[in-house]
Amino acid sequence: MFDLEKTGPVPSDLGARQIFTGVRVPLMRLFEEASSLGQSLQGRRFIDCVIHGPCVVVPGADTRFEDCSLGDAHGDVGNLFLRAVGPMITGAIPLNGCVFEGCLFIGVGYAGDDRFIEAFTSPLRVAKA
Repeated sequence: MFDLEKTGPVPSDLGARQIFTGVRVPLMRLFEEASSLGQSLQGRRFIDCVIHGPCVVVPGADTRFEDCSLGDAHGDVGNLFLRAVGPMITGAIPLNGCVFEGCLFIGVGYAGDDRFIEAFTSPLRVAKA
């Protein structure tokens, strides 16, 4: 699990790195640097990292969040999620095939359709009860 006191700085090779362990990761900057190298964020792995925005992400079906804190929900986990009104989501960071293990998310929103949000929030709401 992340430890803010022991979390390292943002890696200098942010855009090229595929595996991140115990560091700070500004997602928008990672997305911009990877894009400048002609890469996506697909398949990257994050272990015990502090992942921060501000940003909105669209996790793919193959993206996993294991033992993570998704952020401050201000009393309702639904506050972290945005519903897509149309068939596409424009302006968000796509996360396909990524794995997040033991990470802390700060200032990150999660967007998707009704099915995605229900599937994602149902276990969280049950765990809270």
